[in-house]
Amino acid sequence: SHRLLHAAQRAMSNISALISVLNLSAKGDTWYLVWAGTLVFFMQAGFGMLEAGSVRSKNTKNILLKNILDACIGALVWYFVGYGFAYGDSNDNGFIGTGGESFALHSKDWQAGYTAEGGDWAGWFFQFTFAAAAATIVSGGVAERCALGAYLVYSVVITGFIYPVVVHWVWDTEGMLSAFNTSTGANAAILGGCIDFAGSGVVHMTGGVAALVGAVALGPRIGRFDVDGNAVPMPGHNSVLQILGVFILWMGWYGFNGGSTLSVFALGVQYSRDLARVCVTTTLSAASCGLVVVAVTYLRTHVWDVVAVGNGVLAGLVSITAGCVVMDPWAAIITGFLGAFVYLGASSLMLKLKIDDPLDAFAVHGACGFWAVVAVGIFCRPEYSYNVNGSHGFVYAGQPDLMGVQLVTLILELLWVSITSSLLFGALKVAGVLRVSAEVEEAGMDISKHGGDAYSMGNGATIPTTTINVGGSANGNVA
Repeated sequence: SHRLLHAAQRAMSNISALISVLNLSAKGDTWYLVWAGTLVFFMQAGFGMLEAGSVRSKNTKNILLKNILDACIGALVWYFVGYGFAYGDSNDNGFIGTGGESFALHSKDWQAGYTAEGGDWAGWFFQFTFAAAAATIVSGGVAERCALGAYLVYSVVITGFIYPVVVHWVWDTEGMLSAFNTSTGANAAILGGCIDFAGSGVVHMTGGVAALVGAVALGPRIGRFDVDGNAVPMPGHNSVLQILGVFILWMGWYGFNGGSTLSVFALGVQYSRDLARVCVTTTLSAASCGLVVVAVTYLRTHVWDVVAVGNGVLAGLVSITAGCVVMDPWAAIITGFLGAFVYLGASSLMLKLKIDDPLDAFAVHGACGFWAVVAVGIFCRPEYSYNVNGSHGFVYAGQPDLMGVQLVTLILELLWVSITSSLLFGALKVAGVLRVSAEVEEAGMDISKHGGDAYSMGNGATIPTTTINVGGSANGNVA
């Protein structure tokens, strides 16, 4: 009996120790998500600096206001409806979340039975920062002529409905295109699910395509094209702000991609290994793409263009976001290399089509987001694949059918975002509230709408900001 008692005590002690380890693991993962989400949220500062430097000085306050309102509006809309449409609960359908607990997220964390250690709150916060980023991407494509009221409307619709549906498809455990959906039969994921790890398609292509639709609906800025249809350079007024924004975004991307492991303390899995590898592949793709873009730009213009490097780095970051966790370093370098030509081609095409995208939002986020999802179908390593069927990239022997679901996902995302965005921007245009008047546009929105010039010396005088174009890109702006 004494032996049985000692054995029972040892078992209870072991169970208690295991529970302590599990609680510590949950606490660590909560901290990890909040840390990663903070990095992603700081990307809003990067977008703000980037866009402020990329517009003309007369619209600086306007673009900064829109950026900060994205965060404010996005927080409330994501809390009340967006998160529910995206993640719902275990009874959702494959198209959209319907579970009530995720709408206006509430958690009875004061009860004794609560064991999540804040993980539910941290999950909401992390996903909110992604939603805010998707909405902010659009602001670059419609900069310098979109009315503030219209901007606020589309920010609500994108954050609250268009973007959450795409999130549900690809990332929720009930989504019809989700590699995390292990259901069988009619509820199973299409072809085992798409691998878009941190959101090249879900976040960046969604924002980039919406930006393209908005740019087309608005039309070009006054003077952007001459009478013969040739692009007239309208470079940003401050390259220091542009590149500061690029560096902030690059830093935040380690939270964006790395944080998408969602855990590093969980037992029995190698998420910390994945986090480390993600940081390496993210770095290599950004570096590769940045070098190629600046080199090609120099061959075309004979100018070492700092704006081109910034564009290239961002294009490389978008290009690797989908596959950062399933690619080897060599594949990341190739992905960034090819992403450079995707970006350059898309940027040139926009000008040929006379579409005015002031920050190259579509070329960087839309086109490179598309390429990133395709690249996973090429380079996904079998040992890293998390497709339900075990599918992987076709450069490896075995079952190389991952490309099918990657393309299906891209087609459905393109259709969804382009149709819903067209209805949204079309309605705003028909209502006559989409674009500011020609007088306001020519004077600048800072003076017309926001109380004066952004660069005040404190005595009523303003700091002159003269921009000289010496042969850089026709757009002259970082995306």
